[in-house]
Amino acid sequence: MRNRKFGIGKTGLLAALFFLCFGMTAFASSSVEGDTELTAVDGETVSAEFTITSDSDMESATLEISYDKSVLTYISGSGGDNFSGSGGNGTVQLSYVPNDTSATFTVTFRGSSDEDTTLEILSCTIEVDGEEIDVLAEEDEVDLDEDSSEEDSDDDEDDSERASFVIDGRTFYVHHPTDVEGFSLTTIDIQGISSEVRESDTLEGIYLVRLVSDNGSYRDMFVYNPDTGNVIPYVQLESGSDTVIFIEADEDVTVPTRYSYVDLGWGAKYTLPAYKHVTIDGVDEIFDDTNRYLVYGINQDGEKGWYSYDYDTGSVQLFDEIAYDGEQAYITELEEKEDGLRDDLEYQATRYNTDMRNRLWLLLAVTLIAIVLLNIAVIQHFRIRKLKNPDPEEEEEEPISASKPKKKKASAVIVGNLEENETDFDDPESRSKADDDGLEIIDLDDFDDGE
Repeated sequence: MRNRKFGIGKTGLLAALFFLCFGMTAFASSSVEGDTELTAVDGETVSAEFTITSDSDMESATLEISYDKSVLTYISGSGGDNFSGSGGNGTVQLSYVPNDTSATFTVTFRGSSDEDTTLEILSCTIEVDGEEIDVLAEEDEVDLDEDSSEEDSDDDEDDSERASFVIDGRTFYVHHPTDVEGFSLTTIDIQGISSEVRESDTLEGIYLVRLVSDNGSYRDMFVYNPDTGNVIPYVQLESGSDTVIFIEADEDVTVPTRYSYVDLGWGAKYTLPAYKHVTIDGVDEIFDDTNRYLVYGINQDGEKGWYSYDYDTGSVQLFDEIAYDGEQAYITELEEKEDGLRDDLEYQATRYNTDMRNRLWLLLAVTLIAIVLLNIAVIQHFRIRKLKNPDPEEEEEEPISASKPKKKKASAVIVGNLEENETDFDDPESRSKADDDGLEIIDLDDFDDGE
């Protein structure tokens, strides 16, 4: 292992005169040392230790390192009191409250292959007497063809004279860019301020800017979009034989269907514009639970397109829009059929409910009519029965006197003897007087009188 030491020193006559003139107290010198060269073994753990030192007690200490996620997998971190640590996707953030002049962090990884790998200290800050101090005070290495006067002018330049961007609530200023392979130093206007950037040697309109946070803790390269004035973290990955740089999608680019915008976390403070596959449930969007994202990028040939990025493995591959659109067209067709069946089912259900409601109303009406008719029939039955069986008191009559029997109406009956083939319906005129003499007249009144 090879140790790498970073330090800050406040020395020199100019500093002494400055502090004497303004009556200020010099910050305590500090440094950070750690194991930046590791040998990974597939399936086995390997640890790195970092120590931060200061002349005065540190109220807090934070450390951020990066690692090759294709070789190492973060397992855990450790420190002192009030320790907190997190890692993944190539970076680890560690912090705790030492209340001492020394703070030690230990980071444990698991190897994914048998090879040597390098860790890089991205940032290291401490707090002493309420003041935040950047332990990594030395500037990153600049181009060999740039002379020291350019560095001095960049460091002495007032931040108010620099272009700036706000990222995660913190202001970042444009500084002199570091050397990037395939990019050359140039000057462009950013927010009306002439700024030094790196321009791609082969890709038109691709610029890199170096941003430094207002407290100096974060110093990273970003891709600058002159059309929108936005910046995104500079990410360059390999996709097969292609080298892909993540960029902002052009305004006229169509986002594949069923993808919704998200901010993809990148490092400790940054995010990348990305899209995630969603399922539509009515009006709600349910995001895919995988760690795969859709990002826009450009390869070394200047070909722009969508790329599928796997956050867990850090791999990226070209997104096949034609195959995806065909698949989505088929899914849409199935969904339309399903929606049609669902609508037809809802119609049938509504119609059934309507018919059943109408039938219930009809049945209720028939039942009411039947009840009314039954009541009428019952009433008529009792009326007829009452007429057939009058009240005995109403049917009483006066008794017939025994002394005065009722006198029957007088009537006469003519009797006689009819010969054979004779009839009593002959014409009276044709009858002879002798025939009349043979008839006997019986007076019925005589029988009524008891004779």
